[in-house]
Amino acid sequence: MSPIAIALEIVLACMLGACLFSFWRLDRKLGQLRSGQDGVRAAAAELVQATTQAEAAVRVLRASAQEAGRDLQARINDARATADRLGLGAGRLRTGADARARL
Repeated sequence: MSPIAIALEIVLACMLGACLFSFWRLDRKLGQLRSGQDGVRAAAAELVQATTQAEAAVRVLRASAQEAGRDLQARINDARATADRLGLGAGRLRTGADARARL
């Protein structure tokens, strides 16, 4: 073999070694990226679960608020009815005050 062919073979072998080293590093980085994606996937799954729980909690709170609103309205209605029965209506109080003022 000629010295030029041997030199070319050595240069090609060095280039092949450099390519193998680069591919090895790339494989390591891709492996780290894949493992990082697993972490991202786990975080996304946790986020979905937390969102689902939050939606359920909001539904429960909305139902509780509606029930409390109905209960409060019922109490207000009962209080008005009781006040009317006792003669404590706003019109009756004014009438009574007016009657006293006239005296």
